[in-house]
Amino acid sequence: MSIEDIRLLIAFVVAVTLLVVLITKYSLSPFVSLLLASIVLAVAAGLPLSLAFERFAEGVGGILGSTAMVIGLGAMTGAILERSGGAAALAEQLVRWLGVKRLGWAMLLVGLLVGIGVWFTVGLVLLVPIVISLSRVARVNLLVPAMSMVAGLSAMHGFLPPHPGPLAAIELLSADTGRTIVWGLLVGSISAAIAGPLLWRLFDGKVEMPSFDDPDPPPAKTDNVTADTSAFTGPATALDAVPPAATTAPGVLGPLVVIALPIALMVAGADPTLAMLLGLVVAYLWLGKANGFSGQALARASEESLFPVANVLLVVAAGAGFSKVLIACGVGDTLASLAQNVPVPPLVLGWLISAAFRVATGSATTAITAAGGIISVMTADDPTIDREFMVLALAAGSLTLSHVNDGGFWFVKEYFAMTVQQTLKTWTVLETVLSLVALLVILILNSFV
Repeated sequence: MSIEDIRLLIAFVVAVTLLVVLITKYSLSPFVSLLLASIVLAVAAGLPLSLAFERFAEGVGGILGSTAMVIGLGAMTGAILERSGGAAALAEQLVRWLGVKRLGWAMLLVGLLVGIGVWFTVGLVLLVPIVISLSRVARVNLLVPAMSMVAGLSAMHGFLPPHPGPLAAIELLSADTGRTIVWGLLVGSISAAIAGPLLWRLFDGKVEMPSFDDPDPPPAKTDNVTADTSAFTGPATALDAVPPAATTAPGVLGPLVVIALPIALMVAGADPTLAMLLGLVVAYLWLGKANGFSGQALARASEESLFPVANVLLVVAAGAGFSKVLIACGVGDTLASLAQNVPVPPLVLGWLISAAFRVATGSATTAITAAGGIISVMTADDPTIDREFMVLALAAGSLTLSHVNDGGFWFVKEYFAMTVQQTLKTWTVLETVLSLVALLVILILNSFV
């Protein structure tokens, strides 16, 4: 290794250390932190700042051009699923079909399906009152159904587009969206099943969760919910053995179509933006207008869903900009040559880098975006690496060991009224098992495909 390579590696380590410190110690925005880290990297590597900003802007523009519309359309579709009561209808009906004795598996399926269409925190807000009510009425411990539902939500948010993390990694690594969805569904479902109902049945009665004996938490506020869009008429209905046929369509069929249509189109090779747009139109007409929502109410739901998207887009864009600066500085070639001598498979290396960012920064989106930028330059000229499995390995790493620096940790803690210790014993363990199982499944699949 030459003196120049060592200098570039030192510059890279300094930039990454600064990135982590700015986010963790000073709580600076990940977007601003990535921008500052890019500047420091350029200065330390001897790259002119004018060229560094040019390359950073190139990365920002490139990834926003391909991801901004997909993420925005996905957020709007998820908002209509939530506001219309369609997701709640789907949850209640699935529990009816599968029965209370299989409540854990039912809530896993609910989490997986709802998690495809809505962001993790939205799904959590929507489904927590349902799982609490169902577990109380069914007289079962909350642990298994709650953790099963959360496992499904987390897996889909972590592994599948149009969620921002995997979508950003797909673009950074030039992976195929359809193949990533197919493998992501398989990896996410298997991992969630193991980290959800299978794992927590072993600890049922051994791990405490709060008991909710007071009245049901109020359902999520909606502008208009009709009998057509929400089959969730009360927790007692979950105990019915056979659902009435009238509730199967469009109350259940509508949300299923809205979730499945864009996924099917992307798997078939359709442009992701077009696929998400068609899904939004179906949601607008089937779950919105046909059920009495005014255009104003739908517009308000769509606009409100975009507020949190802005910050996510900036983080994703900054990660791509950081990647371009890495390449422009020559760090990419140095890292690529170094990676060839690391005694672990490339997929494991990707998982390790993503997991390190996740543990340090607490943000799954920041972890997969930053790790994707690094891995993309390390593996750019290696045709033996399966891009889709690398995306999933990065996604798996971005889910591991959620703890007190992660916003999701506090969401789960508060909505289930747990202590920090209880959350560490449940949510943190679940996320770590989910991540490790996913990596194992990815390695097995990669060895056979």
